[in-house]
Amino acid sequence: MSTKHLKTIVFISLGVFVFLIFGVFGTRRIQTAASTQPKTETQTEMPLPFSPRVLGKPLSTPQETLRDFQSSAFYLTIVDNNLFRPLGWRPPRPREPYRLLGTILPTDANTPKQVILQKIPVGRIYTVTIGDTLDADTTVTDIQPKQVTLENAGVLRTLKLNTTPWIK
Repeated sequence: MSTKHLKTIVFISLGVFVFLIFGVFGTRRIQTAASTQPKTETQTEMPLPFSPRVLGKPLSTPQETLRDFQSSAFYLTIVDNNLFRPLGWRPPRPREPYRLLGTILPTDANTPKQVILQKIPVGRIYTVTIGDTLDADTTVTDIQPKQVTLENAGVLRTLKLNTTPWIK
């Protein structure tokens, strides 16, 4: 490499070094100088590159700051794309807490439709009709042949009877 190229590389690296020193320490010096001056009514606060703001709002308390940060898109991107998860990791699919075992559709108009449901983790079996509640939030809204519609906190879910043969 010639001395001309070497001088150019040294000059560029010196310029980058000076830029970083004045860029980083210069903003901090402006920040400390601004905080020592008494404020007047005509003086406005100038936002600095490293100003303590989250989502455009000034920091008020650490509790609100943490809550705002955890709801920001930046934080959620980090949580969703965690570097320390194993390769090929996928989030677990939400499991339905109930399984449809059968429906009872009467032939006469006096007997109501019934459905037989099993709660998955516990194994408890329910026989319910339209309008009955299974737990605090879940109610039965509709019963059709081989399917039932449940409402949980305003969300409708349809469970269908699994008619595939069991093969082991």
